[in-house]
Amino acid sequence: MTAPLRRRWLLFRIGAVIAVMVIAAMPFGYVGIAIVSAHLLTRPSNVPSRLDPRRVGPAEPWEAVTEDGLTIRGWYVPSPSSVPRRLIVGVHGMQMNWGELAGVGRDLHRRGFDVLLFDLRGHGRSDPARLSMGRAERLDLRAVLRWAEAEGFPSDRVGWLGWSLGGSTVLLEGLDNPKIAAAVLDSPFGDLPELLDEQLSAHSGLPPLFNPAILTAAHLVYGVRTDDLVPVRLASRWGDRPLLIIHGEEDSIVPVAHGRAIARAVGPSCELVTLPGVEHVEAYQDDRSAYVDRVERFFREHLD
Repeated sequence: MTAPLRRRWLLFRIGAVIAVMVIAAMPFGYVGIAIVSAHLLTRPSNVPSRLDPRRVGPAEPWEAVTEDGLTIRGWYVPSPSSVPRRLIVGVHGMQMNWGELAGVGRDLHRRGFDVLLFDLRGHGRSDPARLSMGRAERLDLRAVLRWAEAEGFPSDRVGWLGWSLGGSTVLLEGLDNPKIAAAVLDSPFGDLPELLDEQLSAHSGLPPLFNPAILTAAHLVYGVRTDDLVPVRLASRWGDRPLLIIHGEEDSIVPVAHGRAIARAVGPSCELVTLPGVEHVEAYQDDRSAYVDRVERFFREHLD
């Protein structure tokens, strides 16, 4: 064998070994990337709101302990003119905090409602926790209900205003808990697996081929299961309790089809308002007066 041929053969063998090593390492790299992505996607924002709660009203520090031992924190804003007393609980969206609903909370307080704005688990000043897309966050709502009952608010005097993930969490809990008596859901999802199939790549920055591995890692490594979070399938359980869904027709995060599907599945007790030209949870910013008028009218009618 000539020297040039031996060199070419050696280079071929080296290249083959490198190729085998790369191919062998690819599954580990794929899994590793999926695990890291799942970690990042299930880690909520724990940045506290910088807003002064006194902008909402005479705010009092508030906290409650959930069934699984976490402390959730926020602000209770009582209204001296609320007779009979009606409490509106604001539930914020993913990666946000109580401050997301500060504006609408202030407006509802000025119209005579008691208002509670709090940080979901893992968010803001509440105790750290994984983001579970509504599954564990439901325990936060139960802690609020126990506190409200202890403070003299029967469940039929408590209204729920949930935005995005907050709205979906209210819906998920309400399907099993009749104490969720009346709710306004702004931009909720009805089918999380379908939504993740559409949106996960945009959030992770990875090609869609990583999606199954990311969701599997979220479940097996971090205990966050998403495949069965499809409230629209069970929405008929809501029954005849009043429900108002507000959804922007230009929602690029949770398409308006989700709101429409939930409304159809719930039936006559659900009122659906879709707003042309409005993006995800932007209905309040688009027309504050109309939004608060609609929400106030709904709660005054159904919390009496």
